[in-house]
Amino acid sequence: MDLNFPGKPLKNQQIFGGEEIISEAQDRISKLPDSILLHILSLLPTKLAAQTGILSKRWKDLWVSVSSLDFEMHLRANYTGDVNAFGSFTKPKIERLANFLNRLFAIRGNSRIKKFRLACDRLEFDSRCVSTWLSAACNIEELDLEIWEIREFPWSDFVGNSLVTLKLSVDVLLDIPSTVSFPSLKILHLHSVTYVNDASIEKFLSCCPVLEDLQISRTDWDNIQNFVIAVPSLKRLNLEFNIHEMYLYDTDDPEDIYDCKLFVDAPNLEYLSLLDYMSYSIQVNHMDYVTKSYLSVNKILEMDHWTDEQISNYGSNVCGIFRSIHNVKCLTIGDFTMESLAEALDRRLPTFHNLVHLEIILDGVNGAMLLPNLLKISPKLKSLILPQGITRPGLQGFNPEENQTISYRWKPPENVLECLLLSLKNVEIRRISGKVEEELKLVKYLLENAMVLEKMTICYEKWLVSGGPMDNTSDPTARLLDDPFAFRDKLMNWIRGSPACQLDIQIPESTTLNLK
Repeated sequence: MDLNFPGKPLKNQQIFGGEEIISEAQDRISKLPDSILLHILSLLPTKLAAQTGILSKRWKDLWVSVSSLDFEMHLRANYTGDVNAFGSFTKPKIERLANFLNRLFAIRGNSRIKKFRLACDRLEFDSRCVSTWLSAACNIEELDLEIWEIREFPWSDFVGNSLVTLKLSVDVLLDIPSTVSFPSLKILHLHSVTYVNDASIEKFLSCCPVLEDLQISRTDWDNIQNFVIAVPSLKRLNLEFNIHEMYLYDTDDPEDIYDCKLFVDAPNLEYLSLLDYMSYSIQVNHMDYVTKSYLSVNKILEMDHWTDEQISNYGSNVCGIFRSIHNVKCLTIGDFTMESLAEALDRRLPTFHNLVHLEIILDGVNGAMLLPNLLKISPKLKSLILPQGITRPGLQGFNPEENQTISYRWKPPENVLECLLLSLKNVEIRRISGKVEEELKLVKYLLENAMVLEKMTICYEKWLVSGGPMDNTSDPTARLLDDPFAFRDKLMNWIRGSPACQLDIQIPESTTLNLK
């Protein structure tokens, strides 16, 4: 294949006795200034940037001065051997990387580092080496660590620095000296860190006057009982408090975990993601600017041991979270949250005048019963998504042949809801069982009363449509799900309130029917 380039023709590359003769026009990129080449190399993972050193003498040591050091090593995903031998498998690889980093920082000297990222499946490095690397990179703008632990984090080296992003997924004690501040920090992610006491997180956040993005996950007991987040500048907040049951008794006083509390005061917040299965009490002050939110809250580990009053108070607490984000536009309601709402004695919810997208994971008992109430307070809703369907299989497992479902009774509202008449255009039911007539009634109600509906999508999963007898139901339509294709044809003929509605019923191609 002939390639024609404008300008002076290129000479062929020739090698005589090991001497390489290359036309000057062939390697224009090497003639770029160091600053431009270093910027290009900084966009690459450091491993790839280092490989450019073999190109020519011009490139040999250039990569060493890049301002971005990005190291990523995922060994767990690639390891297929004996679990007990994993340490022996990883140890030499970690040692090689550590030695490489030691040499690199020694060669660099005082060269400026803007970004340092070390993501290694939370593997264990020599703590002294990590401290040395961090001390050498103390004037960086972005620090991202995903390793096993840091015994002594050199916090004092970060006094008044220009750090903009700090991401720690590492076992480290968050003990901030009083002399440390983070005047430029805008992004802070803390995953599985340990705190000295309740005041630790408050003290840390008070050192971050311009913080905008905060992400915290708690999976182990971390010494905090009252978690307080009060940051006026905050715009994005992502909290995941999902302590594993195996860690419940790692603390000297297990009752501390059962009494966890969360308080959030972020008046300028725009995005809220809250998954909290730990906190007994959740207080969220008004967030008038939140436009997008994900909420999944339930004290699932202790509900069975609570009194009716405790359950009701917690449910009212959850309702208070919804009231705090009354201007939300896109809302996702996650696992178990509907159960919390159903138990509330004070079930006052605001009218979501701006809500246009609603995604709900319904529970088998309360989901569809509460759905009309949520639609009623969402007068401008355009899109309704039910990712787990209308009814859900029993939480202890589902056997299609035994038809284990949690039944409920759904009563349609007396008057057609405003969103059905004027705004609802898209409905997605991404899982359907057809095992109880209540879910079929709800589908039919939505089809008949959504006057401006443009599309309804219903998805069957293989295990929901193959094999097993139907429940003893008086609704002949439900029996048709023994043959999902017949059910699809029947559903296509149901009356639709919107003549323009497109009905998309998706049945997996791999479905094999076992009709009985």
